[in-house]
Amino acid sequence: MRPYLELCRIYLVPTALADSFAGFALAAAVFNRSEDPLPALIVAVISACLYSCGMVGNDLFDLEKDRQGSPEKTLPSGALPVAHAAWLASALALLALGLSFRVGEAFWPVGVVLLCSLLYNIGAKNIPVLGNILMGSCRSGNFLIGATAAGGSFLQVLSSGALLAPALILGGFVAVVTAISRLEDRDHRPRPFSSLAYPLLVIPAILTAMNPGSPVNWIANLALLGFLFRAILETGKNRELLHPATSYVRNALGALIFLDAALLLAFTPPGRSSLLPAAALYLLALFSWWAKRNWLQSGGADT
Repeated sequence: MRPYLELCRIYLVPTALADSFAGFALAAAVFNRSEDPLPALIVAVISACLYSCGMVGNDLFDLEKDRQGSPEKTLPSGALPVAHAAWLASALALLALGLSFRVGEAFWPVGVVLLCSLLYNIGAKNIPVLGNILMGSCRSGNFLIGATAAGGSFLQVLSSGALLAPALILGGFVAVVTAISRLEDRDHRPRPFSSLAYPLLVIPAILTAMNPGSPVNWIANLALLGFLFRAILETGKNRELLHPATSYVRNALGALIFLDAALLLAFTPPGRSSLLPAAALYLLALFSWWAKRNWLQSGGADT
């Protein structure tokens, strides 16, 4: 199973689960609806399928490039036949789309995520700005999948500022991190890196201001700020072995679940509580750290 898990980037799947779960929990709070566990479970499966499908598709379309630059990866090394990877991507996409008809109008954002992922993989990622926006749109769409599953109507979710705004913030964060990842292909230049990484430190301040009366919201955003600062500090270590942009991106992706929790707490309407769903996200972050640690110690690739 290792080649399949490596191809799907199994150690990053929890970040996708966090995006959709945060959207689901926030929509349940905004629309004051009970959080039925079955739709939440279906949304988790959809998110895992979509994320893994995107990762497999990325390696399929980058096969020739990886044969030159990363021959040790799953497909170029021959650890998994290309045909098997193509069937896997197709099956994951169809499963996600099929399940989306079971949870309200989630098929709309699922379709958007599949389209953005396909456009990104077939070559749009090489177009400046557009590729970054498409990657961010995949994360925003994943958040909206959860929100639509809890809210029922996709248009109603889009018309709610309390749901659309956090989705856009999440997408913007990922778009900037994707732009930073583009710096890996050249010698490190501090100015372009700083112009992208440091503005992200404003996000915790914005989210704190959204709900300043909540001590939990303050704590969540201080934790997020700490992780973003840590990502910047880590870029100064082991530069001879790891490009600073690569180091930053890996640590920033590790902060995604903390961003989801902060978004949930910041945009929860007054008089309602999202403390338990936020706690569940932090438990997911702990599990994600433990799972990735064990994955790497077992010889799994971090790429």
